[in-house]
Amino acid sequence: MTMTEGFFCKLRTVFIICVSIFLFSAGSAFGSGFALVEQSASGMGNAFAGGAAIAEDASTIFFNPAGMTRLKGGQMILGAHVIMPSLEFNNEGSTHVLQPVTGIPLLGGNGGDGGVTEVVPNFYYTRQITDRFSIGMGVNAPFGLSTNYPDRWVGRYHAIDSDLVCININPSLAYKVTDHLSVGGGISGQYLRAELSNAIDFGTLDAV
Repeated sequence: MTMTEGFFCKLRTVFIICVSIFLFSAGSAFGSGFALVEQSASGMGNAFAGGAAIAEDASTIFFNPAGMTRLKGGQMILGAHVIMPSLEFNNEGSTHVLQPVTGIPLLGGNGGDGGVTEVVPNFYYTRQITDRFSIGMGVNAPFGLSTNYPDRWVGRYHAIDSDLVCININPSLAYKVTDHLSVGGGISGQYLRAELSNAIDFGTLDAV
């Protein structure tokens, strides 16, 4: 084997090892819970692809405030999204903690559709102060929505009404360092109200 052949053989071995590590490595998954990405009417049209880099309107305040340096003059956007979630539960064998003793199963129906239609508004305003410096203000709801199930559904001991309202006020600024580099940032002040209700299982409490 020549020196060149040996080099390519080692290179191929390293490549195979790297690909194998990549394919068999465990990834991470993070749930967003009540987070709302619906923060830009224009961004919805392309499923927010490149949302942090496009900076085509004032909603860049939410995705990447540095993008404000690409907007000329002043710009204001007022938008709203109507979100209609559908959340249905199908009971396939839920049990009660005392069921082995009493023989009585967990009572209650599936609860129907727990999704609640909500309107999520957003407001953004940007102003170019100089050729390099811009300021902006965003008001939006980065978290929210609600669910509602009847009082006698099978999951009543976990949740009945769940309602989360969040209002975020986000003053931001951006500075163009060079023609190819801008930096930006802001401060978020949030008001949050949450209502989480569930039924109390007095039967189990009395038995304990």
